[in-house]
Amino acid sequence: MSSEVQGALPLPDFDQLSVESLAARVSSLDIQQVEQLIGYERNHLGRVEVLDLLERQRRHLHHQTTT
Repeated sequence: MSSEVQGALPLPDFDQLSVESLAARVSSLDIQQVEQLIGYERNHLGRVEVLDLLERQRRHLHHQTTT
């Protein structure tokens, strides 16, 4: 994985972050950033727990913008 691709992600060292660490960090992201991480995760690592976390956060953010 190139450092250039990783550097473009909204969270530094995203590949090395645990689910627990990500859970604390994704709350500060906007919906576009969360979607960027979902796409990256699907295309590169495919960690089911991480995808579940990110998709829950996306639903939460989407709900906030529609209410």
